[in-house]
Amino acid sequence: MEKTLLWIAAGGAAAAGLGLLLFRKGAGVVPPSPEPAKTYGETQKVALAVPAGWRRVTGAEVSALPELSSHASALVNTSGFTSMRYGSLAPFIGSDGRTYATWVEQHYHEPGGAAKPWGLHHGVTVLTQGASTLADEWTMG
Repeated sequence: MEKTLLWIAAGGAAAAGLGLLLFRKGAGVVPPSPEPAKTYGETQKVALAVPAGWRRVTGAEVSALPELSSHASALVNTSGFTSMRYGSLAPFIGSDGRTYATWVEQHYHEPGGAAKPWGLHHGVTVLTQGASTLADEWTMG
């Protein structure tokens, strides 16, 4: 009986040792942590009213004239864009003969969402001539 107990105790110790070894081997494997939110470090909200005589273009207008997105992208990709003053307005004539403008204003994307960069950052809004409305005034929630 004594030998049986000793054998069980030794077997139990071996199994525990093997489990501990497997645990220790797995302890070095750490799953990758999620990518930290990329922001430009802006912490203060900057609210601007759409300039008098202008309004934001609609999604339908952007779809009808893809060059509007191209003008906005070109400005975002300009060296020093994130140092440009909020409120900077650069008018241009679209292929439809209407006057548009790129307008530098602060944008916000919810951290963890699909749109990046997350948080407060410089952005470009495309405007067209027309009366601005209260709905055109940008406010952050």
